[in-house]
Amino acid sequence: MKRILTSILMAAAGIAGPFVAPVAAQSGTEAQTGACPYTNESLQGTWAVISNYGAYVAMALGVRHYDGKGNLTDSAIINEPTAGSTTGARTIGTSTDTGTYVVNCDGTGTITRYLVAVVNGQTITHTSHDDFVITGAVRSRTGDLMIATTIVDAMENPTVTPPGLFII
Repeated sequence: MKRILTSILMAAAGIAGPFVAPVAAQSGTEAQTGACPYTNESLQGTWAVISNYGAYVAMALGVRHYDGKGNLTDSAIINEPTAGSTTGARTIGTSTDTGTYVVNCDGTGTITRYLVAVVNGQTITHTSHDDFVITGAVRSRTGDLMIATTIVDAMENPTVTPPGLFII
């Protein structure tokens, strides 16, 4: 099964705000009764992460792992313009995240990520809050849970980095 997470990073363009307005999470009891087709278990496994900045000024390509219990980890490479270059030179950086997520009954949710990136020899730490929506899912074998196959997320808060540096 192909699983892709597409990140929409509005912060790089100076635009900050939620992409999806999440609703309140349902209690564990509701999640177990079948009245709630989406839970943290709906989002699990290893996913490709593709993040674009502006008009493809920079791009991050990575892998994110969701454990089905509300925890995530990821790692990525970041391909971006070399700060101050007049020749169009590119710089490759790296980033790693740890964090948590909550999936609401309707397939929307939130992610809190704690990022460490190394770009142009600089180490950057950042806490990010994302909203997401499950845009594709299949029903579990038992039929009472939807399993995500595609999600789209967007950062809520702007990324605060030195000029010319991009992080996911």
